[in-house]
Amino acid sequence: MMKRVPKDWPNSAYSQEVQVGDLFWHVQIVGNSPSHLLLLHGTGSSTHTWGQIFTELSMHYTVIAVDLPGHGFTKNLGNKTLSLDQLADRLTDLRKALKIDYFDSIVGHSAGATLALSYALKNKQPKTIIGLNPSLISLPNFYNKFIAPFLNPIVTSSFFTAVLSDFLPKTKMIDSLLDSTKSVLPPEKRERYKTLFKSADHLNGSMSFMAGADIPSLLNQCKKINSRLTFIVTEDDGWIPMKQLCEVIRKDFINPHILEKKGGHLFHEESEKQALELIMGALTEEEVKDVHAD
Repeated sequence: MMKRVPKDWPNSAYSQEVQVGDLFWHVQIVGNSPSHLLLLHGTGSSTHTWGQIFTELSMHYTVIAVDLPGHGFTKNLGNKTLSLDQLADRLTDLRKALKIDYFDSIVGHSAGATLALSYALKNKQPKTIIGLNPSLISLPNFYNKFIAPFLNPIVTSSFFTAVLSDFLPKTKMIDSLLDSTKSVLPPEKRERYKTLFKSADHLNGSMSFMAGADIPSLLNQCKKINSRLTFIVTEDDGWIPMKQLCEVIRKDFINPHILEKKGGHLFHEESEKQALELIMGALTEEEVKDVHAD
């Protein structure tokens, strides 16, 4: 177990640190299947977002969940402002360090889904990519309200983020941010976000993750992706408007499967059981097709 991960952190028994260059990754791995499944959280989140989904999936796959650079308990001692492309390269380096040849499947939430697509364009493509409320619309409306004011050189200075991370958990801002997702989270799940945002690095990592995503450039290449694509989108997402998102998915991807559900941006944390069923359904449909192909 990693020392800097709290003992009561979800799935902390599976936490390990993997150093690759100037990144000290927080990685959680469980399972002994030859089929590898990568879980990628969204902006401002961490491995905790997967909760029981992580352990349930490990009954069928070897599951790898990571805290992305600057997020959670991953320490980044190098370049703090990584583009989506650079993050995809760092993910490739991590996969090699873990001695994993191939991610058979990737499940990504929000900006994690965007990163999954970027990774697929630079590596052997996964059989399956599942995007939960993928952030494929540039600068959603919450961005201007909460994040954009922080993305200037003064605010992203280490002094300011240190002050801000000390101040934020004492205000209602994190609660407001969570409320804006239109997901109803119990107090213990809210507390985890408050714990994360006490870290200046996490705050900085969250802001640069959003700033580094060139969505139009990514979408221009997405017709090259031949993985089986399932996008699970929710009607009440306060961050990414579903109608607009579905239009983008239909326009920029070949044969995507879109599942529309009730719920907010963090629906997989609100309804773990339902999210798990949807993820397993999308993964096993691919396996059934493989059997028929043989």
